[in-house]
Order: sequence, then structure tokens, then C-alpha cells
Amino acid sequence: LLFFQRVPLLSIMIADEVPDYGDADQYINDPAVEQFWAIKAYMQANVHMNLIMSVTPSGLRLNTRQDDIYASFRKHFPTLNVEKVTEVELKGDTKSVWRELCEEFKDLEDYNMGTLLRQDSTKCYSQDNTIIVPKMIYLAIEIARNIEGVNDRSKEAYTTDHKQEEAREVS
Repeated sequence: LLFFQRVPLLSIMIADEVPDYGDADQYINDPAVEQFWAIKAYMQANVHMNLIMSVTPSGLRLNTRQDDIYASFRKHFPTLNVEKVTEVELKGDTKSVWRELCEEFKDLEDYNMGTLLRQDSTKCYSQDNTIIVPKMIYLAIEIARNIEGVNDRSKEAYTTDHKQEEAREVS
């Protein structure tokens, strides 16, 4: 019985045809998947915030290929100010350059998964200070912030902001 269930797939593979899954507009996003992603993104942001508040960020390694990521980032964006990044800088005319950077590291796990990024390095993750970017862009910017000492200089400010944000959530 199992063999016969596989025959249609085998014949499709042999015929080198792509099955028709219908009109993509008819598909809807599964709310459970979106909720799972939101929880995972929030947890990752929380871990990152706790890390940079508890250690000296300039000594923090966010990825085993950190040096390569930083070198490639600065090759593509030599003058980008990582202290404050805007949506236009991330998703505007430079979109193709960001895509090129991301594709250089497509072997990294979840390199293109949506990840939360703080736009202003002096503030914590919050609704007003967060943008969704591919994980590779998050890594490039946060690695640069660490290596260039931005997170070290901003530590007092984002720690205070984080505590105030937590107090607002409790109220």
C-alpha cells in the first residue's frame, strides 16, 4: 500500500513536472505559525537585551563567523551609522545591497528569518524602537555595534530604558 501511495510523486519527479498547488492568493497565514514566530522573536530579543546589559558588549561574540560578517558588512556599508538605523536605510534604495550581504552568509542557520532589531542603540526593544529584519542584517548591525563600542557607550542609556519599559509593562 505504501508503494502505491508514492507512485504519483515518483511519476511527477520522473516527468520533471511541478505540481499545481493552486492560487497562492487563496492561502492564508496560519495564526499559530505567526504566534510561534512572534514568541520566538520576543524571546531572542529578550536574551539579547539581557546579554548586552550583563556583559561588556565589545567582548561579546554573537556568531562564530563574526569577523567575516563584520568585514563584509563594512565592505558593503562603510559609512552606515549603526547607532541609529532607519527603515529607509534598511529597506530603501540599499535593499539590493542588503540582499547581497545576506546571500553571502546563506549557509548560516536561519540567516533570512525575521528578527527584531533595535533601531536606536541607546534604547531597548520596544514597539517604537523595533523593526523586523532578516537575521543576517540583525547580526551585521549588532556585531558592528559591539565591535565599534556603540553598545558599550550606550549601555547606561539602554539599561535605564529597559528598566522603564519593564515597569510600564507591569503597570
